[in-house]
Amino acid sequence: MGIAQPRLKLRRRPGLAAVVALAVVLTGCSTHEVSPITPAALASARAFSEYLDFWAGLSVDGVPLTVADTPNDFYSPVGFTMYYGNCEGRGTLRDGGCTLPLKITTTIYSPHSDASFGPQHWVEVHGVPAVVYDGGKEIEIYTDPQDVDIVADSPARAAAAAAALKPFNRVLPPGAPDFPQPLYTPNPPQVSLNGASGPTGATGATTGLAPPPRPLVPGAAGPRRCAAGRSAAATPP
Repeated sequence: MGIAQPRLKLRRRPGLAAVVALAVVLTGCSTHEVSPITPAALASARAFSEYLDFWAGLSVDGVPLTVADTPNDFYSPVGFTMYYGNCEGRGTLRDGGCTLPLKITTTIYSPHSDASFGPQHWVEVHGVPAVVYDGGKEIEIYTDPQDVDIVADSPARAAAAAAALKPFNRVLPPGAPDFPQPLYTPNPPQVSLNGASGPTGATGATTGLAPPPRPLVPGAAGPRRCAAGRSAAATPP
């Protein structure tokens, strides 16, 4: 089963509405606690229906979900993003002038080389392939027609988010997997990218899923899943 020709993958940037929301919610957040997302805002985000979106629950490692995109925020090349936590010190994970502990973005996969990610290794997360890079602070998970990007301020938080990942905006039928195998080949051969429409800017990738998956947790023995199988519901615990 194939999917329609996806759009060129772009690196994640928040939509304008999300930037405004972050600016409002997180103003001065270096000096006080930010409130968790409200039930009304969560319901608005859950109305997104373009495709299955993923989240890691109302909090990850003690950091609350504070902002989520809504259907009005959605811009296809950017994806649908869940924002966790408060502003921190200066760093690379920045939105609206803030550095956030965690972002989770779901998009429809667009063929791209993972070579630009730098040093990386493959893992299995919820039974599907994923690549870990940026010293463990970023994880890209491949499932069904989507990919899910986790960007965190530490490898431990990224791993915790990956372990807690589950569907957000749909309740799946009984027996349906939360994470089907991808309908595409992640990290496709460069020759395939050269044949795609538009510039790719990708170099160096000549194989699909190689090397084979390794444990997400350093020191664990043998290939393993980051988290066991399926979550039962798409609603907050």
